[in-house]
Amino acid sequence: MGAPAPAPDEVRAIWVTRFEYETEADVKSILANCASLGFNTILFQVRGQADAYYRSSIEPWAERLGGRDPGFDPLDVACRESKRLGLALHAWVNTMPAWRGKTPPADRNHVCYRHPSWIVVGKDGRRQTFNDHYLCLNPCLPEVREYIVSVLRDLATRYPIDGLHLDYVRFIEGEWSYDAKTLSLFGSSPEERPEAWNTFRKGAVTELVKSTRQMLKETRPNAVFSAAVFPSAKSRERVLQDAEGWVRRGLIDWVFPMTYEDSDADFRDVIDEGYALFRAGAAPVGKSRALVSKAGQPVETSAVRTVCFPGVGAYKHKTAEQTVRQLSMCRGGFALFSYSSLFVSPDETRRENEKLCRARREAVRKYLGR
Repeated sequence: MGAPAPAPDEVRAIWVTRFEYETEADVKSILANCASLGFNTILFQVRGQADAYYRSSIEPWAERLGGRDPGFDPLDVACRESKRLGLALHAWVNTMPAWRGKTPPADRNHVCYRHPSWIVVGKDGRRQTFNDHYLCLNPCLPEVREYIVSVLRDLATRYPIDGLHLDYVRFIEGEWSYDAKTLSLFGSSPEERPEAWNTFRKGAVTELVKSTRQMLKETRPNAVFSAAVFPSAKSRERVLQDAEGWVRRGLIDWVFPMTYEDSDADFRDVIDEGYALFRAGAAPVGKSRALVSKAGQPVETSAVRTVCFPGVGAYKHKTAEQTVRQLSMCRGGFALFSYSSLFVSPDETRRENEKLCRARREAVRKYLGR
């Protein structure tokens, strides 16, 4: 059994959403563009709503790719291209979301149809319905956690990923899940024991992280296990996401707080909080091999292990200079959200100003080439 490689001298990650590609050429172009700008870690989304942008043995192909095999495997192409370019490829998955939008999935084999009882239930006793945002699974149910881990095991077993990156590994905001089985598992009244109720639900999310960690150790022990988390301790409490505990217990290698701010002062405050809270993993690791160097080649490094890499929300910035200012505030690395803030997205709903994208792109290239 190996162990995840420590961070490179600087983690230069970028999130690439599932909305940025439809063809094999798109995937290749995205990886080449990221490499040309100086990024070394790609968080490449391959699961959005209990669907697949790879040849899953369990879940259906994404409807954006036609709901069937498109004749190429996006994740396989991304893995091969990243290896060729000297990039680390982390498979990014939305963990709890089952569907997005008011129109239900077309495929009757989708988990929404096969297991409707797995959807979260509100305090009013009503199951969450299809809506403009995400319909979510209930992590308190052991069968839900087992299902998600089985999906991720299938992915990690069959693809040579450098990392597994969890998003939405939390409850959605609001009061969920008040279904009969979850209440029975809790064994008490949420109204009478509200703190214990929150601890119970938070523990269920942590149990999913723990099971995924164990699975990854068994299937791909050298892969980095990471999560995108809410930006502050207060906001994480709201969605029952104990990221500090995950780091403290060694359940996760890296955290990417989603510290997306249009104010540099607010950005500084929230990343400083993150650096202070996510210190448990900052133990000396000695001389060991990093993922890749700036030039895309493995390097030896002797450094204190860094686990917290702030997310920089370029889409919130009105100037390219602000994006670079926030990148420069990060210590040890960052993750930029997202690719569509540098290269105009093919998805009209995510399309940003072309001139601003170009300016950001050149500013980031210059900064990363320093």
